[in-house]
Amino acid sequence: MFNKKRNDERDRNGVSYNDPTPESNEPVIQAEPEPVAPAVVEQDIYTNGNGGAKPAVNNLKPSIISEGFEFIGEIRSNGYLTIDGTVRGTLSLHSIQIGVSGVLDGNVTCDTMNVKGNFSGALDCRDLTIGSRAVVDGKVSFKSITIQRGGVVKGELKKKP
Repeated sequence: MFNKKRNDERDRNGVSYNDPTPESNEPVIQAEPEPVAPAVVEQDIYTNGNGGAKPAVNNLKPSIISEGFEFIGEIRSNGYLTIDGTVRGTLSLHSIQIGVSGVLDGNVTCDTMNVKGNFSGALDCRDLTIGSRAVVDGKVSFKSITIQRGGVVKGELKKKP
């Protein structure tokens, strides 16, 4: 039962156990199939806030600094970070969201930043959104900015060309 080979099985050297000619006791060696190049996978798309579509940056899951958690140091990623706790340091990310209870103090470079809590320090970003309960204090460089009624901005704002 366990010693019989199926008709379509091969050994580790690629030798087929199929014997097309009953007179022959020699195993038939069959050529291995040619390797196929991996298929190119198109990037997923996501919709930006203006309703347009742009290519996804990556497939990373978002990271979260939870409320009650304090991080001091450097963070670098092509992904997304949500801050509900406290972060102090240097950050370089694709996208950052500071929650209502979040505090970010440091030097930040990112594509998009959404502030609902508190930010202080230096910020260089493409798109900046400041929420109605947010406080932004520092040197901020941006390409586009949205400030909701009630949002507080202190410091230096510089629009990039």
